[in-house]
Amino acid sequence: MTDHISVCICTYRRNPTLERLLVNLAAQETAGEFEFSAVVVDNDPAGPARETVDRLRARLPLEITFGIEPVRTIPAARNHALRLARGSHIAIIDDDEFPPPDWLLTLLRAVRMFAVDGVLGPVLPFFERRPPDWLIKGRFCERPIHRTGTLLDWNQTRTGNVLLKKDLFDAHGLSFDLKWQTSGSDRAFFKQAIAAGFRFASVAEAPVYEIVPPERWTKSYYWRRALVHGFNSHRNSRGERRGLSSAAAALKSSAAVLAYAAALPFCACLGAHRLVRCLEGGGHHLSRLLAMFGVELVKKRDF
Repeated sequence: MTDHISVCICTYRRNPTLERLLVNLAAQETAGEFEFSAVVVDNDPAGPARETVDRLRARLPLEITFGIEPVRTIPAARNHALRLARGSHIAIIDDDEFPPPDWLLTLLRAVRMFAVDGVLGPVLPFFERRPPDWLIKGRFCERPIHRTGTLLDWNQTRTGNVLLKKDLFDAHGLSFDLKWQTSGSDRAFFKQAIAAGFRFASVAEAPVYEIVPPERWTKSYYWRRALVHGFNSHRNSRGERRGLSSAAAALKSSAAVLAYAAALPFCACLGAHRLVRCLEGGGHHLSRLLAMFGVELVKKRDF
């Protein structure tokens, strides 16, 4: 049986980058080893991505299934895409990313080579024009790249560039938890899967490129992102801490908030990249600390 990869794409009001992604996806090399198709789920009830999908269907050699998910959360859209997928494997890529021609082929060969349930590739930043110097100097858009074949822990995972066996979802009933409305449903999914005995490896040779628009070139963006990640980081680790461990975590975050606040004026003198890094660290720990009391500072991800 020939393997078939369903490439799942959740989108929300990003038609230009969605079009770029689908055009690059249509050019994927298969070496005769697999077939592939695309699943696009629009997370806007009005379905503005339909026009883009219909137009590209007419000119690209790519099967595209389209759906609309009215519940505007990332896990709801991902689960909708999974329901529409028909492949033996599921690839997930964000609507503001695009892959090189050998992306799917490299991922699939890695799944076979390492005999794992899924593989994750790196996400590299792509700027269409030069961003502010502090953004590059602080490396705010760069993510860790793990050596090929490394077995990953849940806190090293995400779904911006991943290939999974569909059996994970069909035979074992795994899905993305709807309670994670802002972000973090991807790590929560991998945490559950790894606890159940599934294994995931990294593939450094299968990158995708994330378009970093000017909206992400502001200091406030990284502050708000830190608040979201801090809250979700606490939720993911909550079940692992009890008693003294939980109290120690609260003390650690309290001390970190004070230390970052004290360091803020000095960091401002050392450059914008140091200032933003300080804001990120302080925001993360502030959000974690407040999460221990059930306070969520950013309840809707609109950035």
